[in-house]
Amino acid sequence: MIPKVSDIHTHNPLAVDAIINLAPGMPMRPDALYSAGVHPWWAVADFGWVESMAADPRVVMIGECGIDRLRGAHSPEEQLDMLRRHAELAERVRKPLLLHVVRGYGEVMALHREMRPSVPWIIHGFRGKPQLAKQLTDMGIHISLGARFNPDVPAAVPPSMLHHETD
Repeated sequence: MIPKVSDIHTHNPLAVDAIINLAPGMPMRPDALYSAGVHPWWAVADFGWVESMAADPRVVMIGECGIDRLRGAHSPEEQLDMLRRHAELAERVRKPLLLHVVRGYGEVMALHREMRPSVPWIIHGFRGKPQLAKQLTDMGIHISLGARFNPDVPAAVPPSMLHHETD
């Protein structure tokens, strides 16, 4: 269900063998894969755009969405509401959910327990400790590592739940 690519999350629109984070107005290439969502940093939250993009077969993941307690454009409650909307959409269209999480792991884990999703959730750019990575993967939440990460995390994550990215 998660596409096999070498880069599970990038903002480089020219990337190859990657899932490119789509932004409103960004042209889509016919040979590329994308994710579509409302980032918690964005002040404008056009969820209708996400819903319309989710129907495109090149959009293989929903997100990047999530909770950022340091830099979110909206209150934590509004970010959680938007995250829930993304998670519900991911379930409807049967596509994985790509998450941006900064100091919001408790809320994400609580929502995951509540919703019991059938599609994979993936924390992108994970920089936490191995104990948190294990707690997340034990719940069924995947981990993606970028350029900076705790070097002890890969050993704590089952290989089938560990992904890599350039973002």
